Amino acid sequence: MEQLTQEELQSLQEVVAQYEEVSFRVGQFTIEIEGAKDERKKMVEIANQALNQRMEILKGLEEKYGTDSRFNVATGEITKA
Repeated sequence: MEQLTQEELQSLQEVVAQYEEVSFRVGQFTIEIEGAKDERKKMVEIANQALNQRMEILKGLEEKYGTDSRFNVATGEITKA
C-alpha cells in the first residue's frame, strides 16, 4: 500500500486543521453576531419606547404651558419661543 510522504501528510494535515479552525471561528462569530442583533433589536425597542414617552410628556407639558414653551431638561426652566 502506498503512503503519502511525511511532508505531503504534514501539509495536508496543516491545511485541514486551518480549515477546521476557521470554520469553528466563523461559527462562533455567527453566534455572536446573531446575539448582537437580538440585543440591538431590544435596545431599539427601548429607545422607541423612550421617544414615545418623551413625546407624550412634551405634549402634556405643551398643553399645560403652551405650545410656544421650551423646556430645559437639566434645570426645569421654561422659556417662551
